[in-house]
Amino acid sequence: MKKSKSIFTVLLAISLSIMMTSCGNSQSNESTEKQETTIMKGEEDSNILKSYLGIKDALVKSNAQAASKAAVKLVNIIPDDQDALMKKIRDDAQHIANTENIDHQRDHFNTLSENIYKWVKETNVNDQKLYKQYCPMAFNNEGAYWLSAEKEVNNPYFGDKMLHCGSVKEEL
Repeated sequence: MKKSKSIFTVLLAISLSIMMTSCGNSQSNESTEKQETTIMKGEEDSNILKSYLGIKDALVKSNAQAASKAAVKLVNIIPDDQDALMKKIRDDAQHIANTENIDHQRDHFNTLSENIYKWVKETNVNDQKLYKQYCPMAFNNEGAYWLSAEKEVNNPYFGDKMLHCGSVKEEL
């Protein structure tokens, strides 16, 4: 009888220590998961900006194929279950990805730029300086904005036809 009480006590102690260790690990895992989610979110935000700037750079070079490829990257970064603004961003990127007609890409880049600007202002995600630039002659003198990582104006709406047409309107 004494022997079975000893075995029971040992088993109980082992069980309790496994349970306590498990509980501690789950709290640790939750903390680690939250940190990983934050890191993933930060990387996702950074990749959204990089992809957007890749589209802009391709349009500056009037390279519709490169703009399409950069837009595919942007579409793939943004999950389906996003808020309305992210859905608009994804939709414009999808339009740019689905065509190699540079004029159509530039039309959607205009609305993409407006929405990326709203997203950057709302979330303050940029870890680098961005410049909101403006070309008054785009779209038959209606004008259009875009974001750039460089202060020097390189116009995505006219490309090499009027490469430096525009000005910096805001630093973010």
